[in-house]
Amino acid sequence: MSTSIESKRREKIGAIATASMANRAMPLIRNAWYVAAQGSELGRTPIARQLLERSVVLFRRENGEAVALQNRCCHRSFPLSEGRLEGDTLVCRYHGFRYNCEGRVIEVPSQSHPPGEIGVHCYPVREKSPFVWFWAGDPGKADEACLPHQEWLESADWDRYAGYLHINASYVHMHENLLDLSHLSFLHEKTFGTPEYARAPIEMTVEPPNFEVWRHVECELPAIYSKPLGWTGQKAIRSSGAQFVGPGLHVNTGVFRNLEIPESGQEPKPMVKVAQLITPESRDATHYWYCLSRNFARHDEGVTEFMKNAQYAAFSEDVYALEHIRGMQDLGEPPGFLEINVAADRPGVEMRRYLKQLSDAEQAG
Repeated sequence: MSTSIESKRREKIGAIATASMANRAMPLIRNAWYVAAQGSELGRTPIARQLLERSVVLFRRENGEAVALQNRCCHRSFPLSEGRLEGDTLVCRYHGFRYNCEGRVIEVPSQSHPPGEIGVHCYPVREKSPFVWFWAGDPGKADEACLPHQEWLESADWDRYAGYLHINASYVHMHENLLDLSHLSFLHEKTFGTPEYARAPIEMTVEPPNFEVWRHVECELPAIYSKPLGWTGQKAIRSSGAQFVGPGLHVNTGVFRNLEIPESGQEPKPMVKVAQLITPESRDATHYWYCLSRNFARHDEGVTEFMKNAQYAAFSEDVYALEHIRGMQDLGEPPGFLEINVAADRPGVEMRRYLKQLSDAEQAG
């Protein structure tokens, strides 16, 4: 077979494979729960946030319940986030249209009654500490049983802290990044990666909708874990797992065992759980909240601050990588160029196929 024919054949096969996977151009999946804010962000002053290509206004009722409405007055499109709360009503600052917490206009100052049933969209909202979740799709499908909340986010058995980063890149690639543990040895070599990571055997589960990978690595733990544990310079087994839970949540788990002290003295096993909360701002920008919970060095504010700063530095490296990838994609693809996949990419590739199926089903329905 000639080189040119083989090249065209490979290009065609690659194009078919790529078309089956979610990418930055794919319509966003709206029938899913996503984080809209940390609970601590919301109060009696309305705030605006772009979520899934929609501008949303967020605030709390007088009883503390969270509310999410379309942030666009139905009269002249003035942002309702610039208005004020009076009791449990939101008053538009432009012409004084008054909205209740269901988004219905209940007063138009310039006339005795509103002109019929008018208002703005009200998004289903559920609060599970420390986050406020919302549903951007069909309200009739907003099943609270499908809320991907993890119980350890509220459990008294863990210490925790939360953080936030904004990413000028697709949430699809962020999910793929989180299922890919191979890059820890390189992108994160100065933060929480170790040289042994990339060559460690991979355990993977690829059973849609469950996508999960694990690696068990013998190493000296990076400082983010060794310093709080008091294990600096000591050999340990670091078991790391990454699990795609849904379009709005990814969970990473770390379990540690010191090889230089008796295993009986390490109960409960030191562990971290990281909720990675991923909400598309648009197809090319992502809200990225994260919350780390730990069962060691309890109630130590110094450890919390140290780990928080170290984790922020590590996650900022992911932002750096994804924004650089987007920059290359913005240039377009050179003739004949195709991204290749290797064996370690399988969970991420299959997860992207699953996201594409969800998106296609929504568009068809």
